[in-house]
Amino acid sequence: MATELKNKVVKGVAWSTVEKVCSALLQLAVSLVLLNLLSPTDYGIMAIVGAFPSILMPLVDSGFSQALIRKKEVDDIDYSSVFFVNIIIALGLYGVLMAFTPAIARFFDVLEFRQIAPVLYLLIPINSLSNIQNAILSRKMEFKHLSLYVLIANAVASGVAIWMAIEGMGVWALVGQRLGVVIVKTALLWVGSKWRPKWLFSLDRIRGMFRYGSRILLSDLISNVYYQISNLFIGKFYTKVELGYYDRGNKIKEMPVTSTIQAVLNVTFSAFSRQKDDKPKLTLNARKVFMLWAFVMFPLMGGLIAIAEDMFRVLLTDVWLPAVPYLRILSIAGLLAPLSVISFNLVKVCSDGNMVFRIEFIKKMIATAVLAITIPISVEAIAWGQVVIFVSDMVVNTLAAKRYLPEWRLWSRVVDSLPLLAMTAVMIVAIGLFGRAVAGIVPLGLVLVLKIVLGALIYVALAQLLRIDAWRDMKEIIIGYLPKRKRAE
Repeated sequence: MATELKNKVVKGVAWSTVEKVCSALLQLAVSLVLLNLLSPTDYGIMAIVGAFPSILMPLVDSGFSQALIRKKEVDDIDYSSVFFVNIIIALGLYGVLMAFTPAIARFFDVLEFRQIAPVLYLLIPINSLSNIQNAILSRKMEFKHLSLYVLIANAVASGVAIWMAIEGMGVWALVGQRLGVVIVKTALLWVGSKWRPKWLFSLDRIRGMFRYGSRILLSDLISNVYYQISNLFIGKFYTKVELGYYDRGNKIKEMPVTSTIQAVLNVTFSAFSRQKDDKPKLTLNARKVFMLWAFVMFPLMGGLIAIAEDMFRVLLTDVWLPAVPYLRILSIAGLLAPLSVISFNLVKVCSDGNMVFRIEFIKKMIATAVLAITIPISVEAIAWGQVVIFVSDMVVNTLAAKRYLPEWRLWSRVVDSLPLLAMTAVMIVAIGLFGRAVAGIVPLGLVLVLKIVLGALIYVALAQLLRIDAWRDMKEIIIGYLPKRKRAE
């Protein structure tokens, strides 16, 4: 049983990571196309309008999905009860947002808000229709199907967005992309799932799940507020163009970070929930996932820092160069994601939910102080403030996880990371020296390609030379997915 679960965790992480990486690469390609077709102002407007559904989305689910995944025995009464509650909440939120739309439009001085909001915010009720199907697949750890649905949805929505941008629809292309992902994913989940809601409802079941889910809800809601708050403050106190630069730098950084965060969160929550009573095994598997994730994330973030300016000069117009400093600064924060997220997931699994809310309160008090200091200074200061917030989140999450898993120590995880950080640093220095050596001699586009290839080769070579465990595990995962005939050869 333990071996079977371990294999499911590895396969789940692998499938989810492949889907998220493919989705991130697709989004990066589409983003580069759209950046050449749209203006920084378009992105600034979308950053403001899109912040509100992002903040409120956890209210729709109210932590019920995670309660369903965590629950040992689940039946149609549970699923149907949560399904109807989700829809009622979603429709209520849509109505509230519509009521406040005129006031929000005036506050941020965004005339387009009134036209965009009624369309974009439909993603809230549409998304609520597939929460149960998503939870069922996660509970069964059938991440292959879930990953394929998300990848297809991203591909279709991206194609629609590019067509709309080419047709000169401006910010509406971004609206179409975001709404399209939700519509296609929801449709695929309904077609691919055998579950259908039944006219069953139990208020007692809802209350039981809400005891745990409400604590997760508060945590997620607070996190989303603080995640979007920088965009809202920049949109209010600075120009929409500056917000567009900051938002794009942040979003390009997020493509690998957020995508892998979702992959790891989804899989590990389901898997860790089954191992929460076996603390040594839970600690061992958590460390394994952390090292695998860090092995991939460190060179990705380091590589972005190293090639950011070349990438923008080659692939975009010069109008987007002011976004480069934000991308580099925020990529530093991305390096901290693996330890922070894994630790937080361990707390969610091992605690009754109260600890989750407590540590969120502590983290947000720190974040509030950082934002209060940085917002009046400049947009770049806000970006550096995000790095400080990420560091504090990582420390608080890890210390909280140690309460439930004594062997999960901050210093031990830092020591685990040092070889990977050293390899990443060597890679960045080598890329920088290579860039200086060929500057003015080799075309910039070729330099960009060579930097990426050189960085990957150096990192892999160092991993092989130093016999990094995560590299060995990564090779095992890759080989495990090769056709058996090819492996035999």
